[in-house]
Parts: sequence; C-alpha cells; structure tokens
Amino acid sequence: MLYQHGCQVCGVQLETRFGHYSEAAHIQGLGTPHDGPDRLSNMLCLCPNHHVQFDRLFLFIDEEWKVRRSRDGELISSLIRHPEHVIDEACVEYHRGLCGRSSYSLGSA
Repeated sequence: MLYQHGCQVCGVQLETRFGHYSEAAHIQGLGTPHDGPDRLSNMLCLCPNHHVQFDRLFLFIDEEWKVRRSRDGELISSLIRHPEHVIDEACVEYHRGLCGRSSYSLGSA
C-alpha cells in the first residue's frame, strides 16, 4: 500500500476496530458522462471527508499539485504524493475543469 491508508490531502490515517480505513477516489469519474479510466493513475487515497469534498467538486488539484478550495482557490494543502504513484495529469485537468478551474493559475485566485 503506497499511502498506508493515509489521506493524500490531510495525511490522516482513520483507525477503526478492524484496522486503518481509506477510500479510493477516482479523479475522473467512471462511466457516463465522465468515462474515466479504472486505473491507479486515476485514483487518489483519501479519507471519507476529503473523498466527499473531492467528488462534490469542493476541492481541486492545481498544476503544482496543491489542493485548493474550488470557490476561491484557497490553499488547503499540498497533495501528498508517493514516487511510485504516477497520477494522470489529464484526469486531474478534467476534474479541474468540472470545478471551473481548468485555466487556474496562482495569480487568478
């Protein structure tokens, strides 16, 4: 496990009675209308809270791998990345577009 169940946004390892828990979040959704690939390069390891926020377009990842709030670009954190986890930048850009931030730059927030 690349992230040992640690959230790539906040780093939290949620503990349960049966061990740590995390969720695999697709960056570009599967199926119609998104048609994202079901590959590790299209997934993030997130805690349940950040998974919901990511899926509901509250958060996006900018071009410098910073996690930001969609409504105003406020910095939340740097995305935690494992060197063996290659993330598909096209999927990240797709999600950014859904958040209305496809042309995001540090000077536009």
